[in-house]
Amino acid sequence: MSQTSAAERKRKSRAAAKAAGITRLEVLLGEAEFQRLDELCRVRGGVRGPYSADEYISLLIHRDWQRLQQQLAELGHCTHCGDALPQGCNGLFKGDSRCWHTEQAKRLAL
Repeated sequence: MSQTSAAERKRKSRAAAKAAGITRLEVLLGEAEFQRLDELCRVRGGVRGPYSADEYISLLIHRDWQRLQQQLAELGHCTHCGDALPQGCNGLFKGDSRCWHTEQAKRLAL
């Protein structure tokens, strides 16, 4: 049986990830953020065991995407310019109290 080198295994792993459409993302976290992430992974994983950081972040993105889609579906049209939201007038009337971009656009922010 031939032994595969670590470099060859890593090359195959990268090729498989690329074929699956997986993108590597490096995130810089401070000590407090990292500790919070670690606790979130442990607690949210429950009795199944802790999530990996990758799993946890992927799940957060998935859930926020679902929430955003629901929010967007509920927007409708701006009562001032009549254009579809969230684009509307693209902020042309921002500052006018009737413009969606003046106050209501903040609902989509995190």
